[in-house]
Amino acid sequence: MGVLRGRDGTRLVWIGLGLVIAALIGLALFRYVGTLLFAIFVYYATRPLYRWLDRYLEHPNVTATVTILFVVIPMVAVIGYAGVVALGELDRLLATSTLETYRSVFQPYLRLAREGNIGRLRAVLGAGMGGSVAGTLAQGLPNALTRLSSIAGFVFSVLARFFLMLTFLFYLLRDDQKLRRWFYDSVDHDERIVEYTTAVDGDLETVFVSNLAVIAVAAGVATATYVGLNVLASSGSVVATPVLLSLLIGIGTLIPAVGMKIVYVPYGLLLLGLTVTTATPLWHPIVFFAVTFVVVDTIPDFFARSFLSARSGVHMGLVLLGYFLGTLAFGWYGLFLGPIVVVLAVHFADEIFPDLVDDLLVG
Repeated sequence: MGVLRGRDGTRLVWIGLGLVIAALIGLALFRYVGTLLFAIFVYYATRPLYRWLDRYLEHPNVTATVTILFVVIPMVAVIGYAGVVALGELDRLLATSTLETYRSVFQPYLRLAREGNIGRLRAVLGAGMGGSVAGTLAQGLPNALTRLSSIAGFVFSVLARFFLMLTFLFYLLRDDQKLRRWFYDSVDHDERIVEYTTAVDGDLETVFVSNLAVIAVAAGVATATYVGLNVLASSGSVVATPVLLSLLIGIGTLIPAVGMKIVYVPYGLLLLGLTVTTATPLWHPIVFFAVTFVVVDTIPDFFARSFLSARSGVHMGLVLLGYFLGTLAFGWYGLFLGPIVVVLAVHFADEIFPDLVDDLLVG
């Protein structure tokens, strides 16, 4: 205990306490590392907007809220639009002949209910003629409840992670300057650390803002292209939902290696299948593939990404490699972790490693 009472002992105690606290925080965040990384991505992508708004609003809470709404409203709009389309497809599914068995079972009882003949309906059910209904419900109800429970759990998990991401994002936007000042004060404004973290911070903003800009450019080009294609098509619309497909194509640009092809190739194959099963002309999928590949897939991915990435101090090839390897190594959140690791590694190799080698050789 005498050692613990001394200067070195006290320092060891504080270091141990700090490690325990860091371990607990790390354990709590480990399960939600993807949510945290997504919040960091959105933070860097929207930070220029936050700082621009802060010049006029001059209230951090309001500025952060407006910035977050700028991100949340389009996301909710896309999800809502996709939900409307999905409900339309579900309505078509419910209208198919596969459900005629259930209709034939329930139809007599529904007819009595519509006529208001409650006494007759009660007599029919009480006489055992409702056994088929009970049997149908007994077969389908447990499976339906199981599916509903799974869906409810999934929805709750997604909403919880979404609100956690918004919480991270809000405080990163509002208090990033305080966090930066605390860190620099803690390291006594060490010149090497300040230069390294400043360079990393600037390049991360450039990389992630470029991603957001490429998404917007890709979605805009795709929307204009598909709406124009539908206008020019005399035999009906080529793309049934041009806005939704364009937004999904924009989001698809984040996927490493394949990019937006993960969206438009399946849709093109669907159009090709419709030419066999329906009266859809064969030129619809052919023109769709040609126009999408030449216009939608080339302009945003090559010109826009190259122009925006040229502002960064990190080679574009390394950034793309970070996206690809990060996703392979870490899963979906590697899409955000990969570029962060690349930027950290590039600036470490450029600014820190040479000094370490010099110190080692001199030593």
